[in-house]
Amino acid sequence: MTWTTSAGLRDQLEKRWARGLLLRELVLPGELFPLRLSLKVPGSSELSIQFDAVRDWVRDLQRDAKGESGKGYRLAWRSVRHHVIGSNSLPNEAWVDTLDDALSLIGKAREAKRFAAMVDQTRTRLPALLPWLARNPLRALAIVEDWSCLLDISAWLCSHPRPNIYLRQVDLPGAHSKLIEAYRGVLAELFDCVLPPEAIDSSAGGIGGFTQRYGFRDKPLRVRFRLLDAVSALLPGGKDQDITVSHDTFACLDPPVSRVFITENEINFLAFPDLKDSMVIFGAGYGFDMLQQAQWLDNR
Repeated sequence: MTWTTSAGLRDQLEKRWARGLLLRELVLPGELFPLRLSLKVPGSSELSIQFDAVRDWVRDLQRDAKGESGKGYRLAWRSVRHHVIGSNSLPNEAWVDTLDDALSLIGKAREAKRFAAMVDQTRTRLPALLPWLARNPLRALAIVEDWSCLLDISAWLCSHPRPNIYLRQVDLPGAHSKLIEAYRGVLAELFDCVLPPEAIDSSAGGIGGFTQRYGFRDKPLRVRFRLLDAVSALLPGGKDQDITVSHDTFACLDPPVSRVFITENEINFLAFPDLKDSMVIFGAGYGFDMLQQAQWLDNR
């Protein structure tokens, strides 16, 4: 038997839930309902050969059909005249008239209520983010507990575009820096929705480009190096010149050495032997890109 059962009708709604189509109705109502579900019904020959099975199929469909509770799908019936079994009425179409009916059928009313609260809150505080909710309803529902804070952060950046401060300096109740860092991917999408083009550096993208894209300050990169020749010492006192400076400071150093070694291993860095007219840099996994601004390296 390949006729559509009540479970099959619910499965069609579950698939629409998984695609976010049902929750989207809470943002953009009126686009989906009334919804006609696919209903495969018995053919003429099956009515006489499998009449008992057809009767069981009808009873199965009626269990979740709209009754006194007013919830469920609505069955449309057709009259069938058969030369063996006579006149009968059989389901011919299945309709879900409202979003409430759909949610009731698949047991998602509670989740939808939480998402509806997110939509109401967003419509009141930052309606520019409603399209994002419509595109990403299930993602939004997964972060419902932090949504109010994410709205706070988005609204704050609208009022302070390209703030030129560190993320940890954002001063909002509940919006601690760990939350911002944890939600960089989501916040980037939200910021792109609410900020004017001139407040976004479109040349920077991805998680790594988050601070540059929205005008926050990056923590300065640190460069650690050792002078391997006491004659080339930059600081007084002590033979071991193990020094850490900011990336910008390193670019301006131009130390009195002619050879530069770079190692990614800290023990190698610490154990590197004394060597005349030389220095060693601890790469620390940053590779060579971090050193590009130090143009004095070109001549070493």
